[in-house]
Amino acid sequence: MDMATLRNIAAFAPILAAPDFVTGAWTEPQRSAEGVITMAWFHLSEPASAFVAAIATEDVAAHYRKPVDEEARAVLMHMAEHPSAIADASIDQIAWILTFQLRADRFSEGSLARAFETGLMRAIAERAAVLCEIDRKTKNPAKLAPSGVFDGGRGKD
Repeated sequence: MDMATLRNIAAFAPILAAPDFVTGAWTEPQRSAEGVITMAWFHLSEPASAFVAAIATEDVAAHYRKPVDEEARAVLMHMAEHPSAIADASIDQIAWILTFQLRADRFSEGSLARAFETGLMRAIAERAAVLCEIDRKTKNPAKLAPSGVFDGGRGKD
């Protein structure tokens, strides 16, 4: 993920932190006049939908990186399940978690809603803002990512 993408994510930090932020709501199952049943699905609010669209537009999911080993994977899963752990996330870790969340919602309706409701997406946007500020001050984003966390999907040599 590049710094422009990170800045776009960071721009959502105040929106997701606002006291009146609402993730969305579940729809009701419906039956059409022809008898076709539409199952319930989660309808994201406009701000939540805009955040997801910004991620998809920036093609974060196209940059999926395979964790180097099980330890790195365990760290990433811990971050995905514990929003407070995002405070130490690198840019690559944020990209992996966002990709994980986008893909999870394809298979389990409401996964993105849960990521918003648990504070994970807010924590990611806030961490992105911190990383952008560090980059602005240092002008050296290469120092932000710990080495050895990802290998670009090649696996261990």
